[in-house]
Amino acid sequence: MRSKKRTMAAGAALMALAGTVGAGAGTSAGTDGPRMRAPMLSMVNLGDSYSAGYTRLAGDPAEHDEAGKSGCEQTLGSYPYVLKDELAGRLGRTVNVTCGGARTDDILDTPQRPTGHASLDRFGIPQPDPLTPFPLRAPQIDAVRPDTDVVTVGIGGNDYFSLLATACLEADAAGDDNPGRCQDNLRNGQYAGLGLPADDPGLDGPRQALAGRYRTLLGELHARAPHARIYVVGYPTVIPQDTGTCAPNSQELFTLGRKDLDWLRQLLDDVNAVMASATASADARGVPAQFVDTHHATVGKDACAPRDTKWVEGYSEKIGVVGAGGWGDPALIHPNYRYHRYVARQLAQRIRRDLATPTAGGAGGKQSDGRTRR
Repeated sequence: MRSKKRTMAAGAALMALAGTVGAGAGTSAGTDGPRMRAPMLSMVNLGDSYSAGYTRLAGDPAEHDEAGKSGCEQTLGSYPYVLKDELAGRLGRTVNVTCGGARTDDILDTPQRPTGHASLDRFGIPQPDPLTPFPLRAPQIDAVRPDTDVVTVGIGGNDYFSLLATACLEADAAGDDNPGRCQDNLRNGQYAGLGLPADDPGLDGPRQALAGRYRTLLGELHARAPHARIYVVGYPTVIPQDTGTCAPNSQELFTLGRKDLDWLRQLLDDVNAVMASATASADARGVPAQFVDTHHATVGKDACAPRDTKWVEGYSEKIGVVGAGGWGDPALIHPNYRYHRYVARQLAQRIRRDLATPTAGGAGGKQSDGRTRR
């Protein structure tokens, strides 16, 4: 998520249960003959930086910071990696194609050019990853196969929300006293080049477009993997209800004014509402999909919460001193390991529940005709 003074990297988003199911054959008391072998599950993880991890406070990088890395900035503490550990003993093929900066189109049909990991100069201005450009990535949905049993997907924030958040950072960095400059700029038509025209101040058009892409996405996932369970992971609470807890011009939310913060919080709530509604509609049409709400669990754990409480990091990992090189590694408003651990455990609990009854038809939850138990 550039003005001449300050900016934020484009595409940055303003997101263990004990025991595993045994996979070995054997006999159990009170039964005749061998116990059925629990099938191994195939899992695919799709999503943007809130799924991939990005910040080092979400774990060590999954790839060395050297030539040849993908630029997607997955971290080993992100929920796809933690979930893989949670489901140890039940997983066969696993593919994690989450990638920072991804949009819904990058999952569906558009190759993505990752941007890598930014750095902050001594003024707190993000600098591009020195290893750019990175190779194009195939659409993430290509990883989903007919035998896929579990799909996790966290996407949507970059479709329009992060574009506006970046624009707001640029506008509010102007240094005047207008706490709602970004909203004024939108109403004045300054963001029309971003697909955000002045005659749509409520952003109804982008929101409806996102809803349409989500309907397409969930339908396509179901078509490619008809028996797969799909878990749509929402975005956490990033901005607190009381924006007075956010220090201005700080590592928390950098230059954002209070009115713009309130506005952006509502817009992110709208993204979550679109995701939840599209998922519920898909489920009603027979697609085995469910929404995983992370917003409510993260209230009070936002980017402006105390260090030992927050689940979402602010602009950088420590308070900077302008001109003194004190900004540290950028977090660019991404969740830390606490959030990812929570999401992984929520997903593991649901997956175990939903796929708890293996049958002769294949992976847990599938009937012999390939349909999914509901």
